[in-house]
Amino acid sequence: MLLLFSCGTDQEEIPNVSDIDGSFNLYRIEQDIMSADTNNLQEVFLQHPAFMEIYLNNIMGFTQNQEENITGFITDSNINLLYQATQIQYGDFSSLTKDFEEAFQFYKYYFPERDVPDLYTFISEYGIQRFVFSDEDGKDALGIGLDLFLGGDYPYAQFIPNNPAFSQYLIRRFDKTHLVKRSIGALVEDILGENTGNNLLEKMIHNGKKLYILDRLLPTTPDSVIIEYTTDQMSWVEDNQVEMWAYLLKEDLFYESDINKINKLVNPSPNSPGMPNEAPGRTANYLGWKIVDAFMKRQSNYFIQDLVNEKDAQKILNESKFKPRK
Repeated sequence: MLLLFSCGTDQEEIPNVSDIDGSFNLYRIEQDIMSADTNNLQEVFLQHPAFMEIYLNNIMGFTQNQEENITGFITDSNINLLYQATQIQYGDFSSLTKDFEEAFQFYKYYFPERDVPDLYTFISEYGIQRFVFSDEDGKDALGIGLDLFLGGDYPYAQFIPNNPAFSQYLIRRFDKTHLVKRSIGALVEDILGENTGNNLLEKMIHNGKKLYILDRLLPTTPDSVIIEYTTDQMSWVEDNQVEMWAYLLKEDLFYESDINKINKLVNPSPNSPGMPNEAPGRTANYLGWKIVDAFMKRQSNYFIQDLVNEKDAQKILNESKFKPRK
């Protein structure tokens, strides 16, 4: 069976993945740590050694006196308030578990050689949002920092003032609506590898691949969530493809390698310089997504792994025969 869904104005087919096992183990590390007897913390460390090594050494910076540091962490009043905030929203993870299982069914469909990762939730006092690692058995695993998914209204800037990472246009995405997408995004980034493109075209095609793959792994997720736009921003880019394309051509930006000139076109930003005020940042990524989508529609016997392996951005552009929608 194939299901249909709408992506823009096109009808796309969703493969039936009901016979694929998307189940995973969920480890609530923040609950284990915060509820542990301070005299028995070592038991918590030993249960998940691969995760705890990364968590204690790399995320928390507890390279020495680990038990003393973690004891101070769990007895700190501010950390306890932060923990309570995460449990109000994520104490019951059942709805998200269902969403992850569905995403992992598609993940196994498109990448059958990869493991369905186990999930490890934690709090780090705003240290890291999500990361991919290998557990003690060498299996893929995914860490999710719940304290960076507390919602756009959470006063991040109050707790960490003057940090541009907590600008309002960025923390708008730090919510439950974006949690699954951002977490799955870490897996896609791991699959694609580092974006080593030198010019705008190479960067926008790489980012377009990421968006295309995310759209396949999360086929019922709105496009606005996939690309992390507001609904108004999504409407604007959909309605102004010709204008965005014309601007990039006029300014000769496709082969521009000066990051200062192209940064806001491919990286998070409140706007895209040179375009109308309504234009959000990362407009080149949106066009890259449309190019990759057009390219894939023209391929026969071509799979997502083939797209991952294709490193020639110019080839993808040429063979896509992409024309911005009027």
